[in-house]
Amino acid sequence: MKTVILALFVLLVVGQSEALRCNCGGMKQCSRPVETCYGSNNVCASVIIFAGSMPRHFRGCMSSQNCMKLTLMGLSVATCCSSDQCN
Repeated sequence: MKTVILALFVLLVVGQSEALRCNCGGMKQCSRPVETCYGSNNVCASVIIFAGSMPRHFRGCMSSQNCMKLTLMGLSVATCCSSDQCN
């Protein structure tokens, strides 16, 4: 009985530990159009930078702290979200 409970617990943990997946592109070099986030990169970001003559755009995985900083800078607008491909 203990083995069955342990097996169910392991399946539950593995099933809940899926990594976040974000759309990737724009100025960010990506090998695929969707990337898997690792480590401290815990949100999907979509960023528009207004510095220079033309706005530039990129999207992909980013830490929530860095994404929030880009939102507050004034020269860029960042959208941060935490569900798969929300950017």
